[in-house]
Amino acid sequence: MSIQAWSDVDWILCEKRVYRLQKRIFSASRDGDKGKVHFLQRKLICSLDAKLISVRRVTQINKGRKTPGIDKRIISNNEEKFLLASNLKVEGKASTIRRVWINKAGKDEKRPLGIPTIKDRALQMLVKLALEPEWEAKFEPNSYGFRPGRSCHDAIQAIFIQSRQKSLFVLDADIRKCFETISHQKLLNKLGTFSLIENQINSWLIAGIMEEHSNVSTDKVMPNTQGTPQGSVISPLLANIALHGMEDLVKEYYCSTLYRGPSKVAIRDRKAQIALVRYADAFVVLHKDDQIVYATKAILSKWLKQHMDLEFSNAKTNIKSTDNGYEFLGFHIMSIYAAESNKPKCQISVSKTSKKNFLRKTREIIQNNRAASAAQLIYLLSPIVVGWCNYFRYAECSKSFKQVEYGLFSQIRAWVFRRKSKGLNTKAKLKEKYFPEKTTVTFNGKVHTGNWILKALVRGRRNELKEVFLPYPSWVASERWVKIKQNSSPFDGQDLYWSQRNAKYCNWNKQKVILVKFQNYACPICQRKFLENDILEIDHIKPVGLGGTDKISNLQVVHDFCHVKKSTTDKKLIVENKSP
Repeated sequence: MSIQAWSDVDWILCEKRVYRLQKRIFSASRDGDKGKVHFLQRKLICSLDAKLISVRRVTQINKGRKTPGIDKRIISNNEEKFLLASNLKVEGKASTIRRVWINKAGKDEKRPLGIPTIKDRALQMLVKLALEPEWEAKFEPNSYGFRPGRSCHDAIQAIFIQSRQKSLFVLDADIRKCFETISHQKLLNKLGTFSLIENQINSWLIAGIMEEHSNVSTDKVMPNTQGTPQGSVISPLLANIALHGMEDLVKEYYCSTLYRGPSKVAIRDRKAQIALVRYADAFVVLHKDDQIVYATKAILSKWLKQHMDLEFSNAKTNIKSTDNGYEFLGFHIMSIYAAESNKPKCQISVSKTSKKNFLRKTREIIQNNRAASAAQLIYLLSPIVVGWCNYFRYAECSKSFKQVEYGLFSQIRAWVFRRKSKGLNTKAKLKEKYFPEKTTVTFNGKVHTGNWILKALVRGRRNELKEVFLPYPSWVASERWVKIKQNSSPFDGQDLYWSQRNAKYCNWNKQKVILVKFQNYACPICQRKFLENDILEIDHIKPVGLGGTDKISNLQVVHDFCHVKKSTTDKKLIVENKSP
């Protein structure tokens, strides 16, 4: 690709070329052709397409794009981005990592977060583009954490499928300081890649760490002898590689050593009797016999120590009965018995810890914004409320949503009734201003009417007045999650399956989902199917500056880079239309 500036890049073509290479790597890895995998990976990391995409994701898309590394540098202008992409090269070098300490959610503990420089992050993204499809073809079907196209809900649904109509024993396990204690040499041996990538990853693993805590930094660089720093782009992939093999180990050990059934039972049926479901460094093992669960704990403990120098966290690892319930990924999972049949049923609901953390977060936001306007508070709380409810809606959530709704409403009502001023000196007047009688709003396509809906008026971009409101948790309806196919991956070439799945299981608003389905899951500008990593934006077919409306008939969903390209053309048309 011959380009002279960042603005000249044809992102549609870049994405297509890189995705095509990744699919070939995935296919070669699945076929066991290691030589072809390495050849294609070398081709990808030397590709300008991949370098441009790596820089774009790190400097424009990722949440940490404005967080500098040890060099205190961020890249925001197009000239610097293009220069970085042009000079990006895997050469086995790494800069010192800046380490900060962040609070764990709802706890007094802190966790270390390693922040590489922007250049190292771009390089890590480049290497990840090459390694991820190779390992996606190898990873076990019940591994869900930090993998493209897989989520917490897939893990929970896998547990539900294994636990329905059964009372089981569960090993609820957590690995102690997994990211911080992985053996470097054992990880590199397991990675089994060619020397260029191996030397580069080794450089990132052993890169020195400079402490920074409470805004006080020192010049002392500490050596890093083990672990892969949390916060770096490639760390989640490396952690998954380190833990790969646990599910197969448990099933093979169970079939060959622990299985007590008749020998004529098929191997496939034997393996189905025991399950290991893993999300990152947390996992569960499920079986009806507690002695078998204890035995698998022992073999897993031995395997983790031998293979990666890891060990269980004693405080967070327990063996329980599903009759008593346990928590996993924020959900509470329990076997309950119906009175009429006395048969167990798997019930998945919102855990008490999750509800407590949600109300703690909303309380902090409200207390820190006592002087904010109602509109400002709504803009702060609304994504928290909707995001939390969207996460837990794939469970038996109606009762839990009502409980947190009561707590949230109490916090908001207290915030309103503290805002007495001249002319608003009674609770009745405050109530009428912030909670107007018989307020009617539309949320997710449904109409809701009530007397206690927090509402405010704001100015739109055309200077018109429009209403904003805070949705209640009970307005989010429970839905059923369909687990991903066993070994499916975004690199397997099943683009239609992934486009439809992304549209169904996403946090998009109703309008965007309708538009994507109407467009047959493809971008109308580049005609490419929407894939897992794509950033989608709503575009006006006829620009507002040329008289276009906000009606759904004038809207379309496009890739972010297609949107930028079209907007540039639209601006020229608007200028030409206004010129005499």
